[in-house]
Amino acid sequence: MLLATTSSTFASLEEMVTVLSIDGGAIRGIIPGVILAFLEGELQRIDNNPDARLADYFDVIGGTSTGGLLAAMITTPNENNRPFAAANETVPFYFEHGPRIFSRRPLFPIIPGPKYNSTYLMQVIKEKMGETRLSQTLTTEVVISAFDIKTNKPVIFTKSSLAESPELNAKMYDICYSTAAAPTYFAPHSFVTTTSNGDPYEFNLIDGGVATVGDPALLSVSVAMKHAEDEDPAFASIKSLNYKKMLLLSLGTGTTSDFDETYTAAEAARWGPFRWMQVIQKMTNAGSTYMTDYYLSSAFKALGSQDNYLRVQENALTGSTTTWDNATLANMQLLKQVGENLLNKQVSKDNPNETYADALIRFATKLSHRKKLRANKASY
Repeated sequence: MLLATTSSTFASLEEMVTVLSIDGGAIRGIIPGVILAFLEGELQRIDNNPDARLADYFDVIGGTSTGGLLAAMITTPNENNRPFAAANETVPFYFEHGPRIFSRRPLFPIIPGPKYNSTYLMQVIKEKMGETRLSQTLTTEVVISAFDIKTNKPVIFTKSSLAESPELNAKMYDICYSTAAAPTYFAPHSFVTTTSNGDPYEFNLIDGGVATVGDPALLSVSVAMKHAEDEDPAFASIKSLNYKKMLLLSLGTGTTSDFDETYTAAEAARWGPFRWMQVIQKMTNAGSTYMTDYYLSSAFKALGSQDNYLRVQENALTGSTTTWDNATLANMQLLKQVGENLLNKQVSKDNPNETYADALIRFATKLSHRKKLRANKASY
């Protein structure tokens, strides 16, 4: 599994830009949480450093909804200027707080509003992230999306945008709640920041999935490319869409595509609005996620760099694991098991001898070499 340590290999790795992207999926964030813990554990093993963290290895970390929460957990600093959560603490976070986050509002009196009370979710992330702002996160770039229902436009929170749009330098708990505020599940979120002129700027935000439909990998790559266009030396190698110099890890929260119920045109022709509402969002999410993966895998393959892109996704969720908001202990244990089983699954039919665990170890090795090479270069 170890890469050859020739000077040519070092030179190639030295120039690579590393990107981590994490999908939305509410309580199903447990699945990528398992994957993150495995990857960070391998990095600690390879570098013989129990304090190694994912933020030390990735240039860009992006996430939407629950993926945005995970991205924030592994990049928001504590009092020692290290991520406040190690990757192996993300799954326990869901187990500890998930049941209260997804605790239904009282049925009586009947008051219009979202399915869940938003107070506990905000309380927890505010306690964990304190007053930290986007500019203080630990990687070169953090990418978290939301959607502003007042301007009817996506809002992409990135560190690289702060010079031109300082109003985006929000507190991380405001960003995290906003990207997770799924319509009908949690209340929209409003907060105020300051523009370059010192004027107040108001956001009115809902879930980032409305803007990026769940999979932020393409968005994260686009932000990395913007760094290259802006002449950031750390990103110079990927100018002109040079995917050969990019290492991209994209983590899903699971789909049911292998077992989805299918329909005929004749059957759907008899559906009314209510029936379409039951299935159309699911179809849209699955289709968008598939197309994002299709585009990226095609682009990397066309450049002969398919080994630089890894999509880790379970496509055979069944039963209670298909839901976004089932935070019972039994279901969370099932989701954790899904993540652990996924590590032993084959990455593709084209390469039946490589499991996701094998591929992640391969990525960890590249990440480790790239980090060491940058450190050596900085020392001269």
